Amino acid sequence: MKTQIIQLEPHDDYVSIRDKMGWSKTPRILLVWPVHGRVALRLLDLKLIQRHAGFLGARLGLVTNRAEVKFEAMELLIPFFSSTTIAQRETWETERPHLRFRRRGQKPDLKIMRDQVRPHETALYAHTVTRLLFFSIGVLAALVVGAAFIPRANITLTPISHTQAVTLPVVASKKVQRVYLSGSIPAHQAKVVVSGSQTITATGHTVMSQDKASGFVRFRNLTDAHVFIPSGTVIKTLVEPVVRFITMQAGEVAPGIDQTADLPIYALDPGVGGNLNANELQALEGSLGLSLAVTNPEHTTGGRERLVMAPSPDDRERAKNLLLTSLIGDVKTRSRYTLSTGDIVFSDTIQLSQIREETHYPPEGQPGSKLTIKMQAEYIFFYASHEDLIGLADAVLSTSTPEGLIPIPDTLNIILIDKPVTDDTGLTRWQMRFEQQYQERMDIFNTIQMVQGRTLKNASRQLEGGLPISKSPLITLTPTWWPWLPIAPFRISVIIA
Repeated sequence: MKTQIIQLEPHDDYVSIRDKMGWSKTPRILLVWPVHGRVALRLLDLKLIQRHAGFLGARLGLVTNRAEVKFEAMELLIPFFSSTTIAQRETWETERPHLRFRRRGQKPDLKIMRDQVRPHETALYAHTVTRLLFFSIGVLAALVVGAAFIPRANITLTPISHTQAVTLPVVASKKVQRVYLSGSIPAHQAKVVVSGSQTITATGHTVMSQDKASGFVRFRNLTDAHVFIPSGTVIKTLVEPVVRFITMQAGEVAPGIDQTADLPIYALDPGVGGNLNANELQALEGSLGLSLAVTNPEHTTGGRERLVMAPSPDDRERAKNLLLTSLIGDVKTRSRYTLSTGDIVFSDTIQLSQIREETHYPPEGQPGSKLTIKMQAEYIFFYASHEDLIGLADAVLSTSTPEGLIPIPDTLNIILIDKPVTDDTGLTRWQMRFEQQYQERMDIFNTIQMVQGRTLKNASRQLEGGLPISKSPLITLTPTWWPWLPIAPFRISVIIA
């Protein structure tokens, strides 16, 4: 019989399936469910599709392996098949089996019905010995199940360990970007800012001004008017270095040209620089210079100096060098906190990058028996990363490890044999020793098979004789009174110590 076969897609719905059915002229329409994916059809949608097929005068059938679709097809009396070939070859059932009803007659005897339904025990099952035998078999089966699933065992094994050691020359360079098996590793750069101070005893001397020079000056009137001279009027020399004096008291010059007046003066700055010859003071500061002329008719005297302790330039250079040397030690100390544990600092690459701050007390030119320098400086240096050394150790040791051994975690030991030395080309060389503990590889599945269902003593003897372990295995059973190890492998745990 002619059949229209429609292949469904996961995105099909009621509307698209109805459109695909179109104006079918075949007596049967077969919808084929996709192998992968799911067609979003409800029971109601399937019922509407079935009605539309009937409207077209066709019988609807399905090809699917999905259980929920088959169940809905059974509800709607839609035949379903496992393939299109079977669907075209077989006849499609169209009717649901009818239920047969019988008329209700006389009420049956329930006791008779019970006897008819209850099975009669045979003589074999009714015998006491047989019942005890079956009961024993049941108890034994329960024990077997208990032996398989109730107990739990933990086995701790200590494999034989071996030490693998390799000594290797290492070269670090800032031009290398990764770790090489030959021993070349990157040299990383870091910087540290440190602060410190240095105090030394001053060995130099300097001259300190002690007393101020004094004398008197003569003012001469350049006008016909009376001129008042206030106290503190400044008189100075005209040549370098300029020396200044001030009047000690106020005065006045009588009116008339060339009228004079004398006033006492003293130097503004102490020291011998104020001891001047006659007529060296010739200028007035301020507007009085337009009305008066001034000079010192006699020498000014009394300016004195004394020799005192003061830091010399050599003292300052020596203190600075001592401070920079001590800061290098601070750089080594600070690098332990800046870098990771295990990093190796190349001490001979430590160099001053810049001085951020520097102060001297006393300042240059000032007296003092002590000199203190405070400084904040930035240093740069190169170092070898601990991660690079671990990578180098793993690469070197793995090439010489015998077959069947695996490394024991946290047993790698990196030993610095000699001090790193950096040459003029920037390459840092030194010797290192890498040590690693290894143990025999254990086959957990094989270990469990060796002890399944055995007693503690037999299991321990079996493991000692068949495995490369350094001491007797530790076996613990739960519950502790159970005499055998579990039969089920998932109830046995193996721990490698």
